[in-house]
Amino acid sequence: MTTQQGSNAAALPENFYRYNFTIHGEIKLIYFKACLSTFGITKSRLERIQKNLTPTGMAPLDRRGKRQNRPKASERY
Repeated sequence: MTTQQGSNAAALPENFYRYNFTIHGEIKLIYFKACLSTFGITKSRLERIQKNLTPTGMAPLDRRGKRQNRPKASERY
């Protein structure tokens, strides 16, 4: 998946995404739904990644399980 700037600002949005895969050394352009299906993700997850990718240029970090708002099991007993 790559971000590209539109060459014709009137016809294309400022940032648009092209979904492609490299298959046997050849870059193939694929459809949006094929991208979702291949990675097994939902449209909302891809939109969230794109939103975070645009300002920084890097994919967001996986923050699952990193919260410190719950006491540890050893502290409860």
